[in-house]
Amino acid sequence: MTKATLLCALIGSGALLMIPRAAAAADDGAQPGDEAMSCEQLAVEMKPYADSMRGSLGALNDTNMQLLALGQKQMARDAPRVNATTQAAGATCGFVGGPACMAATQADQANRNAIHAQEAAEAKPLADQQLAQANTVAAQGKQLQSNARLTRLMQLGHAKGCDRSSRAR
Repeated sequence: MTKATLLCALIGSGALLMIPRAAAAADDGAQPGDEAMSCEQLAVEMKPYADSMRGSLGALNDTNMQLLALGQKQMARDAPRVNATTQAAGATCGFVGGPACMAATQADQANRNAIHAQEAAEAKPLADQQLAQANTVAAQGKQLQSNARLTRLMQLGHAKGCDRSSRAR
């Protein structure tokens, strides 16, 4: 093989390797027949994309619900302690005033701070889990946003009003 033939082969193969990249860069996700698709057809084609996030979103929702339940439990448990010091501070300020009021108000605030720190420590494992799950969902969403086909399907759905058809008017 001559140098010229080898050079042409290398250039040719390089050109062939670059064609798919160029085509992929220009890919807008459109396919023949897209414009004629109904909302139902668009939904069917988008379902696998939605399904790919279902597990992560479900886990995040479960953690959110656990955090909400924990917060409600903490509030029910801690409200009497907060109310007791607040009422004591109010009574002290109302009957005695002066330095005793200031001390009672500071004690009330210290109690609130201690309760808040305890609640935050109790919620930390769930809050850390929630953050990790939210980061996973965000990464998946970012990956889906870069999918030209999904973007095209969503644009078609919006243009056809599919995103409004399930809402009450």
